[in-house]
Amino acid sequence: MKTWRLLENVIVVALSVGMAGSASGELARPDLSGRVAREDGGPVKDATVFVYTAGPKTGSGVLCPSCYPDCSKKVKTSSRGNFVIPSLDPHLRFRLLVVAPGCEPRFVEKVDPADGEVKITISPYSEDKLKSSTMIMGMVIDGKGQPVAGATVGPEGVVVGPVTHWGGTDRYVDPLAVADEHGRFRLFCTNTVERVQAVVEGRGVAKRWIELKPGRDHLIRMQEGVILTGFIQRDGQPVKDVLVGLATKDRVCGTFLRCEELATDKEGRFVLPNVPPGLEFVLYATMESLPKGGVLPAKIFTTGITGTKMDLGTLKVQAGHRVTGRVILSDGKPVPSDTRIVLGREDAWDHREALLDSEGRFDFVGVPAESVGMSVRIKDYKLSKRNGSLDWYNGGMVGRVEADILDLTILMEPGEWRYNGDEGEPPSGENQPSDKPLRGAKL
Repeated sequence: MKTWRLLENVIVVALSVGMAGSASGELARPDLSGRVAREDGGPVKDATVFVYTAGPKTGSGVLCPSCYPDCSKKVKTSSRGNFVIPSLDPHLRFRLLVVAPGCEPRFVEKVDPADGEVKITISPYSEDKLKSSTMIMGMVIDGKGQPVAGATVGPEGVVVGPVTHWGGTDRYVDPLAVADEHGRFRLFCTNTVERVQAVVEGRGVAKRWIELKPGRDHLIRMQEGVILTGFIQRDGQPVKDVLVGLATKDRVCGTFLRCEELATDKEGRFVLPNVPPGLEFVLYATMESLPKGGVLPAKIFTTGITGTKMDLGTLKVQAGHRVTGRVILSDGKPVPSDTRIVLGREDAWDHREALLDSEGRFDFVGVPAESVGMSVRIKDYKLSKRNGSLDWYNGGMVGRVEADILDLTILMEPGEWRYNGDEGEPPSGENQPSDKPLRGAKL
């Protein structure tokens, strides 16, 4: 059976920095200001403005548009309909989502904080829509039966006939619903949808999956979750400002969950609240946030019952490996400028990226002894079958780093990106050699 990943790319992972790489600190991080109004110009109070997705202003993106750190930000509008989203990556443009009670959700495309205040107009639901037989209504409550105001219900998949569609569900169902002060929400979907698979999350509760059926009312009870703690040290000394995150070991659509990354304090301590109970998780520290050359091996464990505290003890930063090499085009052409390569960990939801130089060379330090995926995108090119660690299903490379790799050659050839999955089986039978040493092409 083919092992398809949760998202399009094996290295589409949570970031601790934006696409700008090392240059991101050179520019100030601007605030985005704006105003939400009705069609008649009147202000919309308490509308929620989300940074939904993002993408680079220049060059091709290699990352999931919703995986940038800024995409976790949201604010509510004031009594005059105004809002400010602080400290955004200056190298990105943003897609905003505006949600307000009684109104249609509204997307706003390609928003650049440098362009000044953004003005957004939203419309109330029509009477016909409010009477729709496929409307999903529900209430989100906590373990004590109290409403979870502001809880979000985010569709991730829809069942249409015999097919379940994961991702890109906006044409079938609203992209998001936000619970009001009574915990109530509405979702509207087309009459072809039989079921909606969604993630529900809210303040003070653990996120969870839920299945929703059009035309029915749903009561969603959330749990408190588990408090997870621990310490990070290097050579016996605490390491502060390390970003610690969690992702479920199971990456299957409909079960995968990821928790927000939080930083260690001056004592190297981390506290992750409201972790979903009874699940197998991978705890990781982002490579970018660790001291240069250091790594924290991914830790796999299972959470306890809700309302409990779990201490993982002291986790030690170790010396990482170095992975260097070169991207080569089979037709002899130079690698385009501003081409980026990404190295992501298979178990941890974490990555590093590098800008290829004029000869296509790259250099990663602080790589853990784990299975990693590597990806590079160049228009009209794909990874060659001659790469020993080719991921035949996802078009990247995947393999274990067991020592320094100082001469990795990644060969690309003319062709359509991600086409390898339709080209049959590799001679070795290893479609995704994640447990084999990372190998490039032999020229």
